[in-house]
Amino acid sequence: MKRWVLAGVLIAVFLAAGIASLYIGTPRDVSDLERFSGGKVRVSGKLVTYGKSGDYLYLILEGRDGFRITAVVPYVEVLKVAGPSFQFSDEVVVEGFYNPSTRVLNITTILKGCHSAYYAPVKS
Repeated sequence: MKRWVLAGVLIAVFLAAGIASLYIGTPRDVSDLERFSGGKVRVSGKLVTYGKSGDYLYLILEGRDGFRITAVVPYVEVLKVAGPSFQFSDEVVVEGFYNPSTRVLNITTILKGCHSAYYAPVKS
């Protein structure tokens, strides 16, 4: 009898962990932030443009419904991770803290879409 109870508890724990991993690991679309109350979030969006402003790199990300946010990260952090010749893909996945009143996401991690642009010397 104790074995069945233990087996049932283990199945419930693994099932709950599996369901939780679907929601924790899957990024939200930028458009979902339109109704998000703020806080820590993992988000995916189409990169509209990016640039440097002061000590920060900013990314304008757009969701499937056209909702846009500005995501910011200290420029030196990008240089540490990707080097001085970094590039961005069309789709970017980032994690950070979102403020809905300013539509700004303070990036803590760039998960997808930023990589080094490897320089190949010209053959002569």
